[in-house]
Amino acid sequence: MVSPVQPLRKAPPEANLGKRGITNRQGSSAAQRWSLLTTARGITTRKSLRTCGLFTAEGRVSVSLTEKGHASVSGVHTCGSKLCPVCQAREAGAQMAKLERAATKLLESGGTALFLTLTIPHDRSSDLGELVTALQKAWSASMSGQGGKVWKRYGRTHYLRALDYTHGSNGHHPHYHAVIFMDGVVSDEDLYWLEYDLRTRWSRSVKKTTGRDCVSQAVHVKRSEGGATEVVRYAGKALTGMLLEAVWSQSKDLGGRTVWDILRGAETSTRDRAIWKELEAGFYRRRWLVCSQGLLDLGEEEELEAGEDDELERKTLVELSAGFWRAINRAGVVGLFLSSCESHSTRPKRWKAWKELCDLSLEVLESPDWPEWVEAAVMASGAS
Repeated sequence: MVSPVQPLRKAPPEANLGKRGITNRQGSSAAQRWSLLTTARGITTRKSLRTCGLFTAEGRVSVSLTEKGHASVSGVHTCGSKLCPVCQAREAGAQMAKLERAATKLLESGGTALFLTLTIPHDRSSDLGELVTALQKAWSASMSGQGGKVWKRYGRTHYLRALDYTHGSNGHHPHYHAVIFMDGVVSDEDLYWLEYDLRTRWSRSVKKTTGRDCVSQAVHVKRSEGGATEVVRYAGKALTGMLLEAVWSQSKDLGGRTVWDILRGAETSTRDRAIWKELEAGFYRRRWLVCSQGLLDLGEEEELEAGEDDELERKTLVELSAGFWRAINRAGVVGLFLSSCESHSTRPKRWKAWKELCDLSLEVLESPDWPEWVEAAVMASGAS
């Protein structure tokens, strides 16, 4: 059983979570995701998320830096949950990299990308699970069977569908962002009839499932003008902003709060904790990203030549014992520790205390009082 988080007697100041990401002592967006995971562990009902990133099979944890200088943690067991800020970021990053390469190939061969935004009626009394089910049924009714044949007749080659979510004054608002790849140029007339057919099938299915009529804005189709980069940016919205630097306060056009806004608020708000439990129930075993067969395969990287793998390997910055790592997480200062790793060359005095204790943690034969070690590192680094 995982022990509850024990905050320091004098906690370090919180980060400024602004639109441009993280700029102060709490580090990069990567470091902040680990901080947010601490909050998730304390409120989740899922055992896998509650223990994510805390344990390791080898008894030690490694921290390295990416090309951007962001901390990367390895050697720990992870949960793979789409509601885990750390696991979702890793998966989304890999998927978006493949998507960008695939989109580049399809568009450079003369294809066109169409952007679809698909929503359904909802209000504060709507159950999230029922809304997501209605979305899935409406997609199937519109894009498979006869609806799918219409799109293929107009030249559809591949597609991706990603689930997005905000929460606002009307409660839960799950919706789809989809990208449809066509084999050639789509005329204005063809675009009109494709949207008309999609709107008809979508509205009919939603009416059948929910008993409610769709508003005119429920279906929106537009042609991409910005190439593969725009495709990735659009799909990135649907992965709840995980790929973006502005993870923490991504403002949505409709003013709703993202999954991560709610998780951040759940640390102090009982209302947000209740909403988070609804998210865990409503999104349980749901697919956030669905692609046509072979789309992501187009984005697989070519095999590296012999010797290139060694050049791309990250150099380990520091290693520490599993016990010390867990104590850092449970004290709620994992963001502070990782930001110290990221600034080790520019703030060496701050880094020195952490580095010495990390090295020492691998040498001790008996488990010491890890919380005291953490507090000593925080005090020595001048963060208290």
